[in-house]
Amino acid sequence: MDLFGPRWIKGDGRFYSVNIIDTCSRTCLAVPVRTKASLGIAQTLSTFWATHGMPDALQMDNELAFRGSNRYPRSFGTVVRFALALGIAPVVIPVGEPWRNEIIERFNHTYEKRFFRSQTFTGFDHLSQASDHFSSFHNSHHRYSTLAHKTPDQVTGEKLPAMLYDKRFNLEQRLPLAEGSIYFVRFIRSDCKLHLPTESFLVDQHLKYSYVAAEISVEDHCLFVKQNNKVIQTFEYQMPVDW
Repeated sequence: MDLFGPRWIKGDGRFYSVNIIDTCSRTCLAVPVRTKASLGIAQTLSTFWATHGMPDALQMDNELAFRGSNRYPRSFGTVVRFALALGIAPVVIPVGEPWRNEIIERFNHTYEKRFFRSQTFTGFDHLSQASDHFSSFHNSHHRYSTLAHKTPDQVTGEKLPAMLYDKRFNLEQRLPLAEGSIYFVRFIRSDCKLHLPTESFLVDQHLKYSYVAAEISVEDHCLFVKQNNKVIQTFEYQMPVDW
């Protein structure tokens, strides 16, 4: 998932687009939103997962709207809470490494070049309707070499049906933060510090100049520093768990 923008509609102001693409089938959804508010992002995920099925993980960058609040960094926001409530693991890529989201970055380029820059929109409603058509056209017509030149719709039609989200949650209400794990992929530099969005942890010297996966376990109140799926260090990480 990525947040494309901001871009501007002539005479009708700024917008962003919540862009989601499934890494296995390349099925996409692009939904314009006026602001970076986490509710709109979560609602787009709800639509995608209710239509195309739920994934094992949700990979995203360090956008504040995705992870929550700098003021309450360990409480996390609607997007992370929504994923965790469905058993989906949020995975946050390293800062300043957009190539780790290569699939969605390529889709963003296609969205801008072949959709947004290829026509004129009379307003936000027109853009939203056209974006729905663009997503549907992409899924039914765009052929990928990595899919043996099949379209996303053809690939999904050949697989067992995915588990669809049943829209059991009211996203306008605070979702529980009770269990699950959030993953931050990070590069350890010469200071031997694991830098999370608003805090840092001193790690072992032998991790210098290497990548680690920082797993925040909600129910254990722990931060596990892992490399090659092996726990190297453990830190206490108290969180405001609620139901």
